[in-house]
Amino acid sequence: MRSIVRTLRSDIRSRMNIPIDLVSDRLSKASRILIVSHVDPDGDAIGTQLAFGRYLRDMGKVVFMVRDSEIPAKYMFLPKVDTIVSAKSLTEDPAIDTALVLECPTLSRAGSATRFFKDNTTIVSIDHHKDSTDFGQVNWIDATASSVGEMAYEYFVHEGYDIPATIATQLYTAILTDTGRFRYSCTSPRTMTIAGDLIARGADPRTICDYVYYDLPPSTMLLTGKVLSSLEYYNDGTVCLLTLTNDMLAEASADPSESDGLVDFTLFTKGVTTGILLKEVDSSHTRVSLRSSDEIDVARIAASFGGGGHKNAAGCELPLPLGAAKQRIIEILQEAGDQSD
Repeated sequence: MRSIVRTLRSDIRSRMNIPIDLVSDRLSKASRILIVSHVDPDGDAIGTQLAFGRYLRDMGKVVFMVRDSEIPAKYMFLPKVDTIVSAKSLTEDPAIDTALVLECPTLSRAGSATRFFKDNTTIVSIDHHKDSTDFGQVNWIDATASSVGEMAYEYFVHEGYDIPATIATQLYTAILTDTGRFRYSCTSPRTMTIAGDLIARGADPRTICDYVYYDLPPSTMLLTGKVLSSLEYYNDGTVCLLTLTNDMLAEASADPSESDGLVDFTLFTKGVTTGILLKEVDSSHTRVSLRSSDEIDVARIAASFGGGGHKNAAGCELPLPLGAAKQRIIEILQEAGDQSD
C-alpha cells in the first residue's frame, strides 16, 4: 500500500497546472465549511461529499453538508449518508466562510444551497468536467480524472491523510459509478490503481456493487420494464431512445431517482452508437440524458441546449414538452449524422 501511495504522490507532483496547493491552503484556513454537490446527486457526488465531510471534520473544521435533491435509495448504504441534509431543513444561517462545491460545471448546478453563500464566502470548486467554468475563487478542474472521487483521493494523498475504511467505501462508490463500473473511456490506469488501493483500505467491491446495481426494490424493476417498453431506434439503428413519463413513475410507485442508470440500456444493442433517455419533468420541460460510444461526442449536443457533461455521457434540460423535445433531439442527431457522411 505504501509503495502505491508513494507512486501516486509522485504522479500528482509531476502533473502541472493543478491548483491542488491552492485548495489545500484555502481549506486549511477555513473554519466553517459548507459542502454541496449538484442537484439530482449521483454516486460520485454523494460519495465524494461524504468523504470530504469526514476528512474536514477530522481536520477540526465545522462542516455542513447539504443537498438540493433526494438521495437515491441505492446509496443509502454509504457510511454517514444521513449527515447530508436537505438545504431546506437549514432554517438558520450556518455562517460559513468557505463553500466547497463538488462536480458542478456551473454554480447554478448547486441548486438552492447557494442561498447560504455571502459576498465574503470563498468558493472552492472541484470538478472533472471539461466544460466546467471557473466560478470559484479557487478552481481545481481536472478533465483527465474519471470522477471527483478520484480527485478527492489524490487530494487526501497529497495532504498525507491516512484514508480510513469509511472514506475508502465512499470514494470507491464514487469512482465505480462515474466510470460505469470501470467501462467508460475516462477509466485510466491511474483510476484502477486508486480503486485497488481503496480496496486495500477496506472498500468491499462486491458489497458496494450489489447495493448500487443489484439490490433493487420491486418499484425499480417495474419502472425499468415500463421504460424499456418505450424503446425506439433511429438513424438506421445507430440511435436508441427510451422515454420516461410521470405516468410510468406513478404506475410503478417509483421515485424519480430510481431512473438512475436506465440510460445505460440504450447502448446494449449491437450497432447503437448514441443513446437517449427522455425524462418528463412537467408539461413544458424535459430532461435529456445522453450516452455514446467512444467516437461520438454527446457533450457538444448537450452544450447546444445549455447542458454539459463528458464526451460519452452528458445531459441537458429542454423547455419543451416531451413530444417536442423528442422531435428536436432526433432532428439534431440526424443533422449530425448527415454532416459526418
